[in-house]
Amino acid sequence: MPYYEDFEIGQKFISPGRTVTDGMATVLIDVGGFVAALFNDEVAANKTPLGWRAIPGRLVFALMGGLAERMGAFDTPGPGMLVGADKLAWKAPLRVGDTIHLEFEVTGMRETRNPRWGLMKNKETLINQNGEVICTVEISHLFEYKKNNDV
Repeated sequence: MPYYEDFEIGQKFISPGRTVTDGMATVLIDVGGFVAALFNDEVAANKTPLGWRAIPGRLVFALMGGLAERMGAFDTPGPGMLVGADKLAWKAPLRVGDTIHLEFEVTGMRETRNPRWGLMKNKETLINQNGEVICTVEISHLFEYKKNNDV
């Protein structure tokens, strides 16, 4: 269960893979309230410039969060809190049937004004089964210091 002190700049994590199924896409698109035919109608989506049903970009970001949790880097004893997302960029569309994984690198660490928390910055890259980068983002998380937890 990591604390702020358990991370270091340059440290890398890779998530297990996950295949985006039709059922998963349908549920996520429905819960998100997306109504565009590109996301909901296979026949209509086949007539778009992509030529197939895509996953909304906002859902891609949510999938990245789930993959980050599967790495185990965020199994903290207290709340590790997402406090920022910068430079979010979609590089390629995600489609049903893609198997994706997340590559995560710690890019910065600093103390905060609150002695309980340290700020960790990282770059996340979502990659499909063909090695194509789907999305990148720079994330900031607060993690508790070990020294505050009597361990």
